[in-house]
Amino acid sequence: MMFGDHVSPADTVAPTEWIEQSCRGEWWTVGALVPNQYESLLRVFAPVPGHDGWWSAYRELFEVVVSIGEHHTSSPDRGWFAIWEGHGFDNAGTRVAWRDPPVDEEERRARDAERAQLRDEDQRRNAAIRAELNRFPRFDRPGRTYYLLQGPLRAVSQLRYPDSRDWRNPDLFWPDDRRWFVATDVDFWSIYVGGRSSFIAELADAVPTRSEPVELDLPLEIED
Repeated sequence: MMFGDHVSPADTVAPTEWIEQSCRGEWWTVGALVPNQYESLLRVFAPVPGHDGWWSAYRELFEVVVSIGEHHTSSPDRGWFAIWEGHGFDNAGTRVAWRDPPVDEEERRARDAERAQLRDEDQRRNAAIRAELNRFPRFDRPGRTYYLLQGPLRAVSQLRYPDSRDWRNPDLFWPDDRRWFVATDVDFWSIYVGGRSSFIAELADAVPTRSEPVELDLPLEIED
């Protein structure tokens, strides 16, 4: 299944309509990314760059959010996951490196034939992925368009890149009852979480990285 076996395409984008109505902050502030209805907001920093097993450590942050968040929602088995369409899932290419230039015409022709075959395979694979992605409804936010997935909240740690076993983090996700909301973006790694004060306090104590309370008018920080 595209994006993993534990999620499926949403039936409609209706579950996202409240986000546009609730995100009233200025462009590129927390209030434009996270709905403005929550008592408290928390920025959870990503693991320190260069951390061994960085991607696994980053996934752990999402797992911690869900492990705490499941106790602060009435709908742990019904969540919504939004993934930005611009990650380039359907335009991947196979790359092959040869250390030396071809030594003769026969070898050059063989390499050209291999490149042509790989290009054909890439085109077929990307076309298949594109067709599958078209099954997912999309919704727009300023500067972003997202695919909408549905599944249990615990599926956050089992999302996958299309045609891969590698983990893919959601850009936005929330439980069906909207009691909390989690957001990040392609331009930064921090996770911004909105929810009741009791949930945010418990989450701040549980995450393995640095965190800090934030306000809706805080400008979002670009992180390499």
